[in-house]
Amino acid sequence: MPPGIVLGAAGFCTNISWQVVLPVLPVHLARLGYSAAHIGIMVSALSISMAAVELQAGPIASAVGRRLALLGGYAANGACLVLAGAARSAPSVVLALAGIGGARGVLIPPLHATVAEASTAATRGRMFGLFWFWASAATLAGPLLGSVVAATYGDRAPFYAGAALSALAIPLIARVAPPRRSSARVPLREIADAFSLPALVRLCATTLLCFGMAGVWTTYLPLHIARQGLSIVVVGWVFAVQGLVYMLMQPTTGRLITRLRGDRLALAGIAGMAGAVLAVPLIHTPPALLAAGAVYGFGFGLIPVTLATRITWLIAPDRLTTAMGMYNSAIDFGLFLGPLLGGAVVAFSSMPPFSLALPFGVAASLMALGGAPRPETARAQA
Repeated sequence: MPPGIVLGAAGFCTNISWQVVLPVLPVHLARLGYSAAHIGIMVSALSISMAAVELQAGPIASAVGRRLALLGGYAANGACLVLAGAARSAPSVVLALAGIGGARGVLIPPLHATVAEASTAATRGRMFGLFWFWASAATLAGPLLGSVVAATYGDRAPFYAGAALSALAIPLIARVAPPRRSSARVPLREIADAFSLPALVRLCATTLLCFGMAGVWTTYLPLHIARQGLSIVVVGWVFAVQGLVYMLMQPTTGRLITRLRGDRLALAGIAGMAGAVLAVPLIHTPPALLAAGAVYGFGFGLIPVTLATRITWLIAPDRLTTAMGMYNSAIDFGLFLGPLLGGAVVAFSSMPPFSLALPFGVAASLMALGGAPRPETARAQA
């Protein structure tokens, strides 16, 4: 079986293990008696833990080997999902979610580095597009499966289903991940050196701001839908429509990134995401919510392949794990910041958390303009 297909299947398992939980988590925590502000803080614990660990992904993979880092990450991810499903008190919920974030922080950067190494610079956009096509199928199947499982078996069942799906990735990744344990460990200085590249800092800042909007959407949209008196299954359908459009955008974006200026693709994605998030308080019916999910999926579908591919064009092959750690850390700092600030907006003002999409979107657009390699740079590297 081609490595791209195996990596895509591993990515699918990685994503769906969390996607089955994602639409259920805010409603589950609300039913345990936590307020919207508390939920924002709790969900942020996962992202800040993941972001902190991802910054160390290069040294970790260098020390224990990429394959062992991946296998251990999948095993820990499953164990912490089980603990999160059983937790009830605030400290135990926060610790379990932080554990999930730490486990995913260990495994996702080396997984992305393995995908990057399976292609050349000129074909990397298409490889990432193929990988994210299969991986993003989880954003379609996961919310549907999670919401149906929760409606049938209770709020905790999706956590246990996610743990089982995480375990499925272990035999897949054992086939394709290189051991890659070197005697010379990756120095922590390499992270500081990478941050000295202005173009990389701009791309990481763009990533953080885009995923700040994503954190607001995934945390507060389920609560908004529940307040309309709609079933949790509606949450699953909205996330599924979003996931379908997102999935279909991946191969297209992978081809466009080597033909068009990447900042144009990023700007279109930012506009789609921000517009959908800002519109949520005005939407109260399932058809309108589904339409907003489709618009959000279109915008969001342009972001990961575009930004990740541009980052890999900046970085030498032997530093890909560190670069992917920085990229994924920016994602999770954004997913931390969005729910946290959203909770603060709810607690200290009358504004809805979705209003954060305006400053996030404007700042992300400014950061996305220029300062990164053009497609011809990738062809020259090849």
